[in-house]
Amino acid sequence: MEEEAGHKRPPWRRTVAVQAALCLALYAAFSLGEPQLFPRGGGGVGALGRGARGGGVAFLSVAGGARAPAEQARLLSQMETVSKIYEVNFVLDVARFGDDDPLWQNGSLYFQALNIPWYPTTSSHERIVGNFLKKVNMPYGQALDIIGLDTGPLQEPLHDRKISASYREQTKWLEQSLALSGGNWKIVVGCDPLVVCNEAETPETTKFYAPFQRIFAKYEVNAYLSTGGFCGYYHRDNSILYIGNPSPGGDQTSVDGFLLHRVSPLEMESMLINVEGEVVQRFVVHQHGRGSV
Repeated sequence: MEEEAGHKRPPWRRTVAVQAALCLALYAAFSLGEPQLFPRGGGGVGALGRGARGGGVAFLSVAGGARAPAEQARLLSQMETVSKIYEVNFVLDVARFGDDDPLWQNGSLYFQALNIPWYPTTSSHERIVGNFLKKVNMPYGQALDIIGLDTGPLQEPLHDRKISASYREQTKWLEQSLALSGGNWKIVVGCDPLVVCNEAETPETTKFYAPFQRIFAKYEVNAYLSTGGFCGYYHRDNSILYIGNPSPGGDQTSVDGFLLHRVSPLEMESMLINVEGEVVQRFVVHQHGRGSV
């Protein structure tokens, strides 16, 4: 009987192979539904972890605008997946028409079940309607201040070199808001890029429009978020980071996607993620006085 039982017992090599196959199957099962966060062209970005880095704040930014229903659904689905994994606190919709923006109308409703608010920007040319302030508490008594700016009136000097009353009102409001801001991190967001660039210029020569470069530097703004276009997706002007969100039909690339931002007490990491869940670009800005990469 003992010999018969011994013949029925599988060889040890076969047992190890079965156990290894089971482990791989379990790993694949737990990995289903997670976005593949890899840079375009291959290669990994390392272990990104879950939630915000260092127990900070995570949020998304995305360019508004009209998209085909299937493309919009694909974008929102990927944003939802990333929001769940990285425990996103809110979404900044970089939109030209505020709450009339097609993406905001569908996205804010789509995300309602996740209890993640959407904040749209505005680029009006009539009156100041799109400004907002949002303060987000962070660990260790720190705070992140988001300053939403209606950039419509601010485009006038870039095009016809005329300074209007609405331009003066907007720049005054921006300075007053930044002066009263006590946040350790200060991020300004607006629909239009406030940088001087065109198709012929390279990222190395791209600079913030001088009046705003002065204001941002004076009040230690860490980053400015807007739509992209010819200005590219990011550029560093001294210690200030310009971040451009890819917009449908707004730039010369085929990329559509959104940005995941993770703000910790020491640094802000931003990742441009396309609708396939790939990290196209990644960039980091450190707190003022702590260097940058």
